[in-house]
Amino acid sequence: MKRMIQLTFLGAMAEVGASGMVLDSGKTKMLLDYGASTEVTPARPPLPVGGKVNSVVLSHAHVDHCGSLPQITKESNAPIFSAECTKDITELLLYDSLKINMQEAGNLGGAKLPFVKEDVRRTIRNFREMQYRRPFNAPGARVTLFDAGHIPGSAMTHVDFGAGTKKFLYAGNYNGIETRLLKACDLDLPKIDVLITESTYSDRDHPDRKSQEKELIDIVTQTVSNGGIALIPSFAVGRAQELLLILEQEGIDYPVYMDGMAKKATTIINRHKNLLRDPHELDDTLKKVKYVTSQKHRSKVVKDPCAIITTSGMLSGGPTNSYMKMLHDDNNSSIVLTGWQANGTPGKLLLETGRYTNDEERVDVEVKMRVRRLDFSAHIGKKHLWEFIERTAPEKIFCVHGDHTEEFAQELNGKGWDAFAPIANNRTFSF
Repeated sequence: MKRMIQLTFLGAMAEVGASGMVLDSGKTKMLLDYGASTEVTPARPPLPVGGKVNSVVLSHAHVDHCGSLPQITKESNAPIFSAECTKDITELLLYDSLKINMQEAGNLGGAKLPFVKEDVRRTIRNFREMQYRRPFNAPGARVTLFDAGHIPGSAMTHVDFGAGTKKFLYAGNYNGIETRLLKACDLDLPKIDVLITESTYSDRDHPDRKSQEKELIDIVTQTVSNGGIALIPSFAVGRAQELLLILEQEGIDYPVYMDGMAKKATTIINRHKNLLRDPHELDDTLKKVKYVTSQKHRSKVVKDPCAIITTSGMLSGGPTNSYMKMLHDDNNSSIVLTGWQANGTPGKLLLETGRYTNDEERVDVEVKMRVRRLDFSAHIGKKHLWEFIERTAPEKIFCVHGDHTEEFAQELNGKGWDAFAPIANNRTFSF
């Protein structure tokens, strides 16, 4: 008798954020990611799971994929399977989320997150870290993780519920190109019937990576030569470490500092050298980098020309507020945004208006620094996305995690694929 598997989407439907979905075999429920949308305060979780789950598989440690996991472990004492490195980074991000939320709730009168430190501790205790390409048994299913090339420890999840059932691949977030830090996503995959793919950049390709690296080096070098500070806001996990490698491998001869949560993230990532494209390069780079340790130290650092890699990448938290207050009117200095800027974030507003605003700190100033946005995205671009789909040749494709999921599904259907973009009132499917 044929067994039916039910797939229900809980988030990341026609949006980037709050990823989550459930695979239900009738005997067991597997949750794939349970993130949060950080564009609202407090961060918004996916839709409710509806009952307990038997297992969780986490694709990677970014808040939009892991940020609401403590709500799950309050209800389901289920194991959380992930690749190496992901447990420690998730712990770092969840505690940081609580810290930021407490500050925002106190300063702006906002609501608090629906979990506390004990819930985070319980969540971390439930982790089971697995190696890439080594199948393991989750309750009721055989699971294999494959390197997604997105951040250290990111994974594509292959799920097999046994004979007579469809084989699923949840690609999570993945990258089709090699970077200074990581290899490209693994393409040597088993047969799949159902592909769940991100659609973040389904409508366009990224600029050539080498051109972006060259422009970064040129801006930083010119800025330092002019006696200024090159401020490089960055995502703490993956991006900050890649930027360090770019600066070092291009022969930097000026001081480079790192500040914010990127420091702890770098320490965690460097403990998992086997996940990196070259296990030794980050070690060599860190010998030339100095960590900023306090506000007093920041004030001292900006007195002499240098490059500073700091969180947050969208200027919405971390030490960036301190640096912007000190540097915003210095036309010899530069600020280089290296990734996507969400609507309403200070980074996005800076690009649109030329002003730096921070409501929490009551800052609203004109920025005289040179402002440049570069594209160091760790998401797969359009060309490689299509190549991945052609290579895996799934029977059914679900398009999630993007602002143009419906358009992408229509484009795929026009090329002969069977694709669909789930939405809130059409999100459950049986196979």
